[in-house]
Amino acid sequence: MYLNIGIDVAKNIHEACLVNDSGEQIGKFMKLRNSRKSMDKFREHIKSVSEELKAKPRIGLEATGIYWYSLYSEISRDYEVSICNPAQIRGFASVNIRGSKTDKIDAKTIANMLRFGDAPKTDYQNRQRLELREYARFYVKLSKKKANLKKRFRRNLHLVFPGYDQVFKNVFTKTSKEILAQSPTPDDILEMGEAKLLELMKKASNNYIDHGKARELIEKAEDTIPSEILKESALFELQILLDIIENIEKHILALESKMLAIWGEVKSNHYIQTITGISEIRAAIIWAEIGDIENFKHPDQIVAFAGLDPKVKKSGNKEVIGGPTKRGSSTLRWALGWAVQESKNVNPVLASYFKKKITEGKHYNTARCAAAKKLVRIIWSVEKNKKSFQIPGNLQSS
Repeated sequence: MYLNIGIDVAKNIHEACLVNDSGEQIGKFMKLRNSRKSMDKFREHIKSVSEELKAKPRIGLEATGIYWYSLYSEISRDYEVSICNPAQIRGFASVNIRGSKTDKIDAKTIANMLRFGDAPKTDYQNRQRLELREYARFYVKLSKKKANLKKRFRRNLHLVFPGYDQVFKNVFTKTSKEILAQSPTPDDILEMGEAKLLELMKKASNNYIDHGKARELIEKAEDTIPSEILKESALFELQILLDIIENIEKHILALESKMLAIWGEVKSNHYIQTITGISEIRAAIIWAEIGDIENFKHPDQIVAFAGLDPKVKKSGNKEVIGGPTKRGSSTLRWALGWAVQESKNVNPVLASYFKKKITEGKHYNTARCAAAKKLVRIIWSVEKNKKSFQIPGNLQSS
């Protein structure tokens, strides 16, 4: 017999509800605070009730933001704990025709989910995965921030020096950034002259001199027409953006080091990294986000978890299938997208599948999304079967 304890997690005060195996609520709802005193009182109450009923206590928690971490860390030492996704709770509670929503109702719903066996066992005791997941999500946020800042940087650069990006296709190379830091405007380049420009490029590029690039930049500076409107503000912002981007890149490298250190300790038990074209950092993020592969009975469940499943709208006999729902792990979706981008040119399985979608007339992003789903199936297969990725024989020579 079990004593089922549902806890609705909040920022400071949690609601707890005790239910026996017959569905009867035991006592009143309890308020549980993030304090030692409150936790000790909670334990004493649970011990008293479980001994009286001769029942084994088990607890279900709602995974609300970051607020459940501290509570889980404390109670998982003493009790069997299941973590419930808010969406699971809403689905289970949908049988309530009143459609009410309160912390107390959620606490009781979680307790009943335990009673009916609908609260899944979780792998949150894997601290390495949790740490890596936290690093990964911050890594993705910084990467997206950097991408947006780079767009803004290119916009301002066009105001200050139109055509610069025709000389340096990648304006963020070490040499280009050094030039822009010292001489960002056409007038600055002309004042510097070709000889000093070559010396600057030589120093920034470890003694590599590109006379053609220097001459091309001088010619572009002589011919271009920069904007006199917003020039000062655009130039000021350009210098700040360059500094911010460089700092973010340093932080991203530090995060990669942290992530790869954790991944290095566990990757011998996994096979994601054996898939041709997937970098170690992408493999680490994907592993951290997916969690235990045994939680997924079919790869389509991972597709849905990543929010890559299509939107389906039905009206009578008409069915319209749209783009991805994007109702899942945005971090996993981001990692899969970039893994496809990086591997579709070197992995013949993904390359042939991506090209097939393009020849069918699919938009580039649609083909990329389809290839991401294909990649999910490959990941599920290698992890489930515990075997390294092998390129099929019919694709090895292609």
